Amino acid sequence: MWVLFCPGGQGRTAPAEVPSDALTTHLDLLEGLIRAPTPWGTNSRCAEFGGRTYRLQMGFEDGSVTEIRGDTHPLCSGRTPDGSTITGPPDLGVYGTVMTAFGQQYADQFTTAEIDDPMTCPDNPFTPDRSDADGASAGLDTGFLRGAREPMTMPLSAVRGIACTWEYGAGTPTARHLGPDEAERVRIGLHAIPGGVVDCAQSRRPTHSAVVEDKTGTRRTVTILYSQCGTVMRSDDGYGLTFPWLDTR
Repeated sequence: MWVLFCPGGQGRTAPAEVPSDALTTHLDLLEGLIRAPTPWGTNSRCAEFGGRTYRLQMGFEDGSVTEIRGDTHPLCSGRTPDGSTITGPPDLGVYGTVMTAFGQQYADQFTTAEIDDPMTCPDNPFTPDRSDADGASAGLDTGFLRGAREPMTMPLSAVRGIACTWEYGAGTPTARHLGPDEAERVRIGLHAIPGGVVDCAQSRRPTHSAVVEDKTGTRRTVTILYSQCGTVMRSDDGYGLTFPWLDTR
């Protein structure tokens, strides 16, 4: 069995960021994908999310190949050409489940670095790139971005992270550490930010940032501005709206 991501179709936003290699290991992680008689996240609801699109092919030992298309939001189902619905775990969905398997496959290529630096909040949530660091994995050349060949933001699975919250008007954030599972969700979400910004009046809602790190010390950061209609800022100056991959409660 193998799995290969292809650039997704042009949806309301753009194709998601995906690996450009084939998945041939950690296929057991895909056991959470099931064929369902009815949609879990309906097409109309997923259209409201405005998520990025993905398309993947799954090859089986008998030579057959199945294609799955969908939106990256974890509550959205995938669809096959015969009309079947494919669902994944509610915290990852189809896209997130496959991305986790790829992240583990890439992690197998690297040794674990000795990292002594503690996870810390960004000095300024509006400049997330200043919290970034490049480990050995930063040189891994795989990926499609918005349908074009370009290295991924963070191809290896995240192993730890920190979430920081600035209440409205506060200069100092509160922080909580993220375990591997939640850090990995943030890492996946970094590749699925829908795109676009909203021009709206500022509210008194909080601002959140999450910094995540892989086994080689590569760190990437995302900021969610709930005070500005849920605008999301990524390390590379990528902007988007909403971020369902981090529990900010």
